[in-house]
Amino acid sequence: MVHRLALFTLLLSCTSPVGAGTATSDDETESSSEPYVPIEGNAFPWAGESTDELCADGDDNDDNSYVDCDDFSCSRNQSVFVCEGGSLYESTPELCDGNRDDDGDGLTDCADPDCFKNPFHAVCDKPRAETDCQGGGDGDGDGLTGCDDSDCALDVAACPPAAGSLRVLFDQTLDETAGAGPNSDWVVDRWGRVPAPSDPDSADEWHGALSGFGFGLHQQGHRIENLVPWDGRLSHGDPDNPQDLAHYDVLVLVEPSRRIRSEERDAIVEFVLAGGGLLAVANHSSADRDSNGYSAPGAFNELIDDNGVMADPFGFRFDEVDRDTPTVLTDIVDPGHPVLDGPGGKVAAIGFYEGCTAHVTGAGAVGLITLGASEELVVGAAEAGDGRVVFITDSAILGDGTDSHGNTLTDHDSWNDPTQDNRALLLNAIAWLGGQG
Repeated sequence: MVHRLALFTLLLSCTSPVGAGTATSDDETESSSEPYVPIEGNAFPWAGESTDELCADGDDNDDNSYVDCDDFSCSRNQSVFVCEGGSLYESTPELCDGNRDDDGDGLTDCADPDCFKNPFHAVCDKPRAETDCQGGGDGDGDGLTGCDDSDCALDVAACPPAAGSLRVLFDQTLDETAGAGPNSDWVVDRWGRVPAPSDPDSADEWHGALSGFGFGLHQQGHRIENLVPWDGRLSHGDPDNPQDLAHYDVLVLVEPSRRIRSEERDAIVEFVLAGGGLLAVANHSSADRDSNGYSAPGAFNELIDDNGVMADPFGFRFDEVDRDTPTVLTDIVDPGHPVLDGPGGKVAAIGFYEGCTAHVTGAGAVGLITLGASEELVVGAAEAGDGRVVFITDSAILGDGTDSHGNTLTDHDSWNDPTQDNRALLLNAIAWLGGQG
């Protein structure tokens, strides 16, 4: 097992640029200004069977009927190295240096993001982060210096956001990657707190099914961060948490697949009531892809029903049902609402594939788009306290047909579908949640 350090070391490391396609060695090349040090932590800390020790002990440690590398929390875990041939992805040190395409995605070793964007080992050249934010140097070689480099934006005091720039936090701590492939890989980029590279030229430089969404916000001048599971936690009002929700304008939760703990539920509700924006995206009720007993509608409903802040805080609830109805939805309830007519464009039609539905329970929420001519909601919005919530019942409309493992499935690309206004809906939602409209 390699030695691991904290995430802060990861963010400040300066190694070779992404995509160099060669494994590192004891002799650092000229392009590596200092060696990469793997981070410390567990990519799935919520799972009871998710470490090298527990994934090789022959026991079903979490009582889910899957043992060791047959358990998803072992086989798809980028911080577990003992599974080797049982790993779903080409992500272990040995697989990343074997000169084979072990996971069948057409990418071999250090050309595979499972290798060069795995922060838990030092095989392959890793992304570089700017460290000279005050000296005017370009330490990561991306042509940007100081506050023009998104790496430096983490220091908000030194680099305050420009007018109209929102801080948007994409959560990864609620098991948003419970499935395999673009159908459930709800991250902008798997690398770390700041997607890598921090200033991409296209969405393809980030790796995740939400890379198109994140890049669209980046193009609008917003600041994008990930709450990574090995170091991040959901809190509100905790001065010891550098990613406390109080520092952000909008929190994005796309298909949480584990139970949201009581303190996390309270933090999310407090964040919204205090003026924050929440994008809550669910999916069909049967989408318990990791067999832990939770899918997104149930996880969200427990947040709504069982928090220690207030009853029914948002005025809506997800219906724990499956609606397998692939169609284009044009039943717009309120076409003038800013979520449907905003800076991203006007929304006249969105996609629906397989999801759940929702219904309003309080005066603060409104329906925006329904499933056909029924009263079953697919998109809605709510004002709660000083904050806002947008809820969506099918996660598939956010996907751009890529994932964090290097796969591309064009039939999963709803983000760029020219016949649907999914992109406009999501960009408008973030703007409205951030108080812009």
